Amino acid sequence: MHAAAIELEMKTGVPYIMFDSLTGLANNDAFLKYLADLSGKPVPMKYRRLRSQLQDAMLDAHFFTGGKKVAIGAEPDLLWALGSLLSDMGCEITAAVTTTQSPILEKLNTPEVLIGDLEDLENRAKNCDLLITHSHGRQMAHRLHIPFLRYGLPTSDRLGAAHKLTVGYRGTRDLVFELGNTFLAHEHEVTPATWLNTEIPSTPDSEEVSASCGSGSCGCSSSAEITIPQTVTL
Repeated sequence: MHAAAIELEMKTGVPYIMFDSLTGLANNDAFLKYLADLSGKPVPMKYRRLRSQLQDAMLDAHFFTGGKKVAIGAEPDLLWALGSLLSDMGCEITAAVTTTQSPILEKLNTPEVLIGDLEDLENRAKNCDLLITHSHGRQMAHRLHIPFLRYGLPTSDRLGAAHKLTVGYRGTRDLVFELGNTFLAHEHEVTPATWLNTEIPSTPDSEEVSASCGSGSCGCSSSAEITIPQTVTL
């Protein structure tokens, strides 16, 4: 978009400013601050409320996103938008595959950004906690046994993809919820069968233990014995 912005400025005389992405808290803060400075008016209250909602969403979701390993296959602009948000949410971008070179990807918090295809992504997505790419990644997710989020083109096996909002405070909030719920849906679910089951190991089922004083002087029978079961289930 940089070349297009320069061309428009040359034709219209109107200066331009570039924003890397409008997904994420800091990016939208910078965007609205610029508009507020340009207009000389404060940011409207409705956007302040949406910002607070996004902060609450990030706080709630980070318990489930923190430390998770994510693999992403997307166009450079989408890869940057998703990858930077995931990094903000405490995720580790362990696999990043895109289609073409872009300078913005040099800033992505990941060891490597590879220009490749789905095969390259699958080879690097092993042991990841989440896969994000377009609909053709569903077979890969099935083989790797990891959760799958559909983002990018084509998204041919889900309805409403064209209407999914991922920019602005509201769009970022919804994306954060979707990420958090995806991880939450694959967390270990406690059931009656998984309640605490503590056992004291023992080879025999029970053991004969002497509970007398040994002489009978205390009034007990010197030969009395109590059977104490060695397996206790809580």
